Amino acid sequence: MRRTLAAQSGQLSVLVLGLAMLLFAVAGVAVDGTRAFLLRRSLQNAADGSALAGAGEVDVHAYYRTAGREVILEPLAARRAALEWLARRSLPAEAAVAADTGGLRVRLAGRMDTSFLALIGLRSIEVAAEAEAEPVD
Repeated sequence: MRRTLAAQSGQLSVLVLGLAMLLFAVAGVAVDGTRAFLLRRSLQNAADGSALAGAGEVDVHAYYRTAGREVILEPLAARRAALEWLARRSLPAEAAVAADTGGLRVRLAGRMDTSFLALIGLRSIEVAAEAEAEPVD
């Protein structure tokens, strides 16, 4: 009987090590997944606000010339307003703003370093958000 116990003495260590790795993976998904979700929500809020700020830059000459029947966006002013709005916030993301006379699109992309998931080789998570806005008649 002693031979059997001595031969199996290391199996408990492997089981405990495997369960510890599983717990770290679950904690990693919970902690780092929540952090990634919160970053994405922040980026989405910033993209929405930036797009709305840019969509307010209408071509006033066309608006007054047509007595308000034609509401078109001034692309350069809209892009500038959106980028200025984003510059006032310190976001860990890169911004891409595209505008034409019909509307504005803002895309924010960032990267979040992981803490728990780095233990299993996932060092960072990419997060992105987009928003569109257009002037309203």
